[in-house]
Amino acid sequence: MPDSGTTYRGWRLFFLVSGIWNLSGAVPAIFWPGLNLNLFYAITEFQDYPLNYYLVFLNRSFWIAVLVFGIGYLIIASNPGKHLGIVVMGIIGKVIVALAWYYLFAMGKATGFAVFAATGDSLFTVFFILFLVRGPRSP
Repeated sequence: MPDSGTTYRGWRLFFLVSGIWNLSGAVPAIFWPGLNLNLFYAITEFQDYPLNYYLVFLNRSFWIAVLVFGIGYLIIASNPGKHLGIVVMGIIGKVIVALAWYYLFAMGKATGFAVFAATGDSLFTVFFILFLVRGPRSP
């Protein structure tokens, strides 16, 4: 049973926004990988096609996983408190990805856009943890 109608609706909205956050990164990256690689890593030229095929393939694979997580957050939005496992997986995934993007930026291998995405994921992680501690639970 939700702890209050307002809080329940608030968490539903939060997870809807979380899903949209993931989808807004994943969909363009999947369909326009060159733009994505330029925005996140300043990669602008694809000269060695076989190597770049794998670069694009692996980058798309990553973003497909992000898309799947976004769908998971939309599932949570349908009934907060019922799908806690997805929230735990989201925390793990967002922490790992954020740390990777911060590391790549520190090494000069990622752009400020990657830091923006990492910071967004870090903020969502804080709220995911807050949800696990204080959010509504389904019976």
